[in-house]
Amino acid sequence: MLRPFIVTWWSGRNVEDMPADIKAVYDAAKFPRMPINIALVVLDEHGKHLSASRPIVKPGTMRFDSESMGKDFKRQLDEMLGDLDIPKATTATQPKLTLPEVCGSGVRIYLTAEDNRLRHYRTPIVEAVPVSESIAKALRYPTQARTLSAKDLMPWLEQIYPAAIMDGKGGFRSIEGPLTLKPAGSSATHRYAIVEGELLFELDNTGRTNYRGDLALVIKYPLATNEMESLRGVCDFTVPKGTEKIRIQAAIETTPE
Repeated sequence: MLRPFIVTWWSGRNVEDMPADIKAVYDAAKFPRMPINIALVVLDEHGKHLSASRPIVKPGTMRFDSESMGKDFKRQLDEMLGDLDIPKATTATQPKLTLPEVCGSGVRIYLTAEDNRLRHYRTPIVEAVPVSESIAKALRYPTQARTLSAKDLMPWLEQIYPAAIMDGKGGFRSIEGPLTLKPAGSSATHRYAIVEGELLFELDNTGRTNYRGDLALVIKYPLATNEMESLRGVCDFTVPKGTEKIRIQAAIETTPE
């Protein structure tokens, strides 16, 4: 339905956070000065305001069924675009889904949740993050056990965010906890090490939601160098969300260069 259009979006906590061009669109739509979860605005090819809507999504009455909620959202979108001369969309081939990557050395972080009332994360969130020089240095092969801090892996850990927490800015006040990096044996071609520890996460939301997570990583090194060749691991934690406690797991793996 939206294929004939150029679609873009902006997300923020309040009107004061809006860039000037976004605020101009918002003002032209004459939305009330109140919190809005979703607002839709249609502009023509010259940027002129054509129509606007605040679609109502009722997860409670629809028992959090994504298919029913999606159909109802489309119905409201049809009503919003009803008077517009919409060009006929051509049939497009099904896009091929690919995993995100980074240029050079990086990791992918997969975030999934167990089944819960709100049915969060039915499709995993996948983030691609570089292996920075500081992380590579922190994870060099240890000849003996040594202590790392959450700060050493912060560019990765700050991606382990429960996206359904909606009253924050999408970040953390703090991520803390000691981690232990220690040797873990060898094979004919490689040496291994493990990272283990418990982390304390505190979100930046108004409720200061906090939770603990267990992190475990296995790192592989060539025999001839102390530089990491590959890594796999998991972080397992439970996030309070209203009356629920949602178990979430993050899987971490290096991407091929």
